[in-house]
Amino acid sequence: MNEKRLVIVDGVRTPFSKAGTELAALGADELGRTVVNSLLTRTGLDPALVDEVIFGCVAQPVDAANVARVIALRSGIPESVPAITVQRNCASGCEAITLAQEKMLAGRGSVFIVGGAESMSSIPLLFKQSTAEKFGHLSRAKTLGQRMKSLIGFRPSDFQPRIGLLLGLTDPV
Repeated sequence: MNEKRLVIVDGVRTPFSKAGTELAALGADELGRTVVNSLLTRTGLDPALVDEVIFGCVAQPVDAANVARVIALRSGIPESVPAITVQRNCASGCEAITLAQEKMLAGRGSVFIVGGAESMSSIPLLFKQSTAEKFGHLSRAKTLGQRMKSLIGFRPSDFQPRIGLLLGLTDPV
């Protein structure tokens, strides 16, 4: 019987930190890069041996939509190695492990770098659609009069952001 086994060789994580504190300046991509670089150094794993990089992330950074790919490339993983980001509220890292195991059992690789990366401090604050439209009008205004007219249309309530994380964790249905 040719049994395949999932073996976790090593694990690395960043320190726990509350949103807006010590690690607030680091995005999910940089936090992920830090742990992958540390993992590669600790294990001595040749990045060319990696079959795939899989990372879970609930709130992908807007400038790194496939954060797993960004983490992989910035960690020295070759461009030829695929990377995928999975999103599952509150279980993205676990889903990444499950996906790696399923791929391994299906014969689609044997060496995976798997993890989860989040930066709660970097999750965007969003404006209402009506506020976004007002900003759009302001950006298209060509004359001082048009700009003033656009600015007068803003109300204090326009500047109360919607918290992206709370919206993402809420089922709209």
